[in-house]
Amino acid sequence: MTTPEQSPPPVVWSKRIPALLIVTATAVLAPLLLVRAGRLDTAALFVGAPLAIAVVIALAPPAKSLHGLTFRVVTFALMITSAFLHEGAACVLMAAPLVYGVAHFVAEIVRQSRLRREGDRYLAALAIVPLLAAGLEGTAYRVDPIQQVSVERVVAMSPVETVTRLARGPDFSAERPFLLRLTGYPTPTTASGTGLEVGTRWSFLLAGDPIVTEVVAHDQRRIAFAVVEDQSKTQRWLHWQGGSIQLTPRADGTTEVDLTVEFTRRLDPSWYFGPIEAAMVGAGLDHFADSLGLTAGARPTD
Repeated sequence: MTTPEQSPPPVVWSKRIPALLIVTATAVLAPLLLVRAGRLDTAALFVGAPLAIAVVIALAPPAKSLHGLTFRVVTFALMITSAFLHEGAACVLMAAPLVYGVAHFVAEIVRQSRLRREGDRYLAALAIVPLLAAGLEGTAYRVDPIQQVSVERVVAMSPVETVTRLARGPDFSAERPFLLRLTGYPTPTTASGTGLEVGTRWSFLLAGDPIVTEVVAHDQRRIAFAVVEDQSKTQRWLHWQGGSIQLTPRADGTTEVDLTVEFTRRLDPSWYFGPIEAAMVGAGLDHFADSLGLTAGARPTD
């Protein structure tokens, strides 16, 4: 025990940082592995993951600071949220750095205000005002919710040959990009449809639920699609609008193919989730281009 003349021992960060890293890694990796394994409805999520995280938190050094307490509370809250959101657990994991950042920012403001004289505490509290304004995004206002992502490929085919290849439809047996495998982000597994004439519909099965598109324009250089039905789980994060495929013949006889999709982002704030969703959709579009046989230098006989 400390006497009135003694001060509490200083926090030894060289010992605490490894413990915090272990807790963070456990809290993030446990649900993430379950997402990738498709085991979100099993006892592994509701019992196993909380058990692992609780044991690590219990064995970690006790919280001796406001930041330490904040870290433990936020970790526990994220764990509970992941358990209740099922498929939304992936979304919670993506949001974890933002949640930790905001929580520790507020904790630091509170800590600083306690160290200041009473008259200066209000100045420290004013730092929360910009954060409060940012917290209204998605309710009081939205910033650039409609986003576009494009992927470019050059194939050793003419535009006509490329359209013939596209009309076959995708084959999703190609390996998905690392980012999609890491996060467990869902992508289409099967597709059904015939041709690319205006009015033709293609149905894509994603995690057991369909996304139905319709060809709304088709000429020698461009094919445009609109999404007419979307029952997929990706609606938690975005709403698909449509897409297009632009074909540009090159002097060497090859064709430049530009695939573009448009979607409405459903997660805010924009400065955080905008780049994340763009990266995920970009990786998915890369996989879709591979599935269509639009690999670099692809030929009609490939």
